[in-house]
Amino acid sequence: MRRWGTVHYLALAGALAVVVLLFLLPRTPRTAPALEQTAVAPDDLQRRLDEAVALVNGQEPMQGIMLLRQLAEEHPERPEVHWHLGLFSLQSGQVDKAAARFRKVVELDTAGTLPEAWSMLGQSYAMMDSILPAIEALTRYRQLTPDPEAQKATDKALEELKINLDEQDHALR
Repeated sequence: MRRWGTVHYLALAGALAVVVLLFLLPRTPRTAPALEQTAVAPDDLQRRLDEAVALVNGQEPMQGIMLLRQLAEEHPERPEVHWHLGLFSLQSGQVDKAAARFRKVVELDTAGTLPEAWSMLGQSYAMMDSILPAIEALTRYRQLTPDPEAQKATDKALEELKINLDEQDHALR
């Protein structure tokens, strides 16, 4: 059996750092101006979205997920619905589904009101060991976020990802 080397420990440390960052970042979008842009009554959609999130976080998570999926079918253009589905995918360990949801959020969020989606996308990629896409997504987040603390945390995560990338390249040689 092979022993763990420096590369393995650095990769583990990087993964742990990404998980810690995941828990430190905001769980919901700070703003949702896209709600005002549709013909659907914003209060009704927001009420249903809040209800679904409460169900997932409460005693009936599957019912909440089903409601979120229904909202995604009814309002496929709404990034905040995909945002919550992505967060719950991450919480349940479905990282590939989370990455797909966050890709959908950044695709739909043409106004750039949800820069956190880029961070979550980068973290999802990092958890799947897709380091180059993780670096690209986190770099985009770094450019979009006005929060200095988030920028600092992102810089640290990017540095660790680049070290992991260098270690992987070195190990392959």
